[in-house]
Amino acid sequence: MAPITLDMIRRRAEHNEGMVGNLEEIALHQQEIEKIEALGQICRHLKILYMQNNLISKLQNLHRLKELEYLNMALNNVTKIENLQRCESLQKLDLTMNFITKASLLTVHTLDACPKLDDLYLMGNPCADFGGYRAFVIGTLPQLRRLDGKDVTPSERILSKQELPRVTERLMKELAADGVNIEEASRVSDARDLGPDEDDIAEVLAMPEDERPWTAATRVAEQREFAKQRDANEESKREHNKRLFNPDGTKKHARREGFPDLPDDLDDVKQCNEPGLTFRLDDGDDGNDVVLDCHVGKYMDTSLIDVDVQTRLVRVLVKGKMLCLVLPEEVKPDASTAQRSKVTGALVVTMPKAFRKPKRGEEKKDEYVVDGGGGVEGSKGQVGGSNPGKGIDAKNKKSLIKELGGVSIRGIVRDAHVADIGGFTIAESVKTAAPATPAVVTAVLDSDDDEPPPL
Repeated sequence: MAPITLDMIRRRAEHNEGMVGNLEEIALHQQEIEKIEALGQICRHLKILYMQNNLISKLQNLHRLKELEYLNMALNNVTKIENLQRCESLQKLDLTMNFITKASLLTVHTLDACPKLDDLYLMGNPCADFGGYRAFVIGTLPQLRRLDGKDVTPSERILSKQELPRVTERLMKELAADGVNIEEASRVSDARDLGPDEDDIAEVLAMPEDERPWTAATRVAEQREFAKQRDANEESKREHNKRLFNPDGTKKHARREGFPDLPDDLDDVKQCNEPGLTFRLDDGDDGNDVVLDCHVGKYMDTSLIDVDVQTRLVRVLVKGKMLCLVLPEEVKPDASTAQRSKVTGALVVTMPKAFRKPKRGEEKKDEYVVDGGGGVEGSKGQVGGSNPGKGIDAKNKKSLIKELGGVSIRGIVRDAHVADIGGFTIAESVKTAAPATPAVVTAVLDSDDDEPPPL
């Protein structure tokens, strides 16, 4: 049961900026209302009132709505037409699909006090099954222009007025045959509550659904069952949302017991930041390390933190939530270290790169090249040649080989397999040596030797 309150009316008065004193239209449909109340005291200037699809069993507490023009009470539990005599401005009344019985036709005459009423709907009620129902209503209410959506013609109004005594007599006989107390059926009183008794509702709830009669008590019982089930579903949904979402509306992630298994292809790993940590991933000072600076909180216990370093990614687990980042370069997992700052508590993961760059000031290995004058130049000195400090370029590589032919390199460099002459391997130059042809040899290995090197 949902009582009509000031808060409910304010929520339904948003179109009038929440003001209820001068409210002229309100929709209170599908609110599980069982009794009309408070409307005459809160908003007396109502002109349009929608209350369809509720559980209202009696028309009451509407006598103060002097300006009411349209009342929609369809799909309720109304059993009598009453207490509308003081609604002088009422023009349209919709009582579709209620429980107005054949005996309740004796209360239709109360609407004769509403001179402006010209549109009435009673379809879907038990009273509509009476043979002379339309003639009885039109004859009783001569001001009607439409009944159940069908216009009332002048000729039909005249015929109904003529047939009214005969139809009324037949109605009384049928009611008497049915054992209906005519005086009780025609009585209209505000003091009597025609709502379903609680014992009747309990009796209906004890019946199977397919055996329940279609009565006002059945509608109330089924609505209460539906409301109970709906409240249980909403409570279950709220509990479910508490497990899935944080108080600020962000989605929660289930706590992990450990790191998930990695796929065969690390390119398929997706980056994530489930705990929402602030982090910085950058190179170290010397450029040979990848450093992850992660702010996990100063008072976070270290036992709640775990780190996993792979060759191309790093994963940090904080209280069962994972931070996964793809690294820009390949690193050495075995040489990586993880430390926490004693001041800020930040987690610093240092990961050495697999391919390190030479540090500044580090000595380079000896390099030997053949200069354009035929000498061999090294990083720490020069052997022979007339043009020191000038190495061979790629353009003259083939011409020099063709000019020199096969040259013995024994004693010139320490390692003939790795020595570099102007950007090509000496061993390759020996293999691809041109055939022996008369040529002038300019490369001199020994100043005391006048003979050319053996071919």
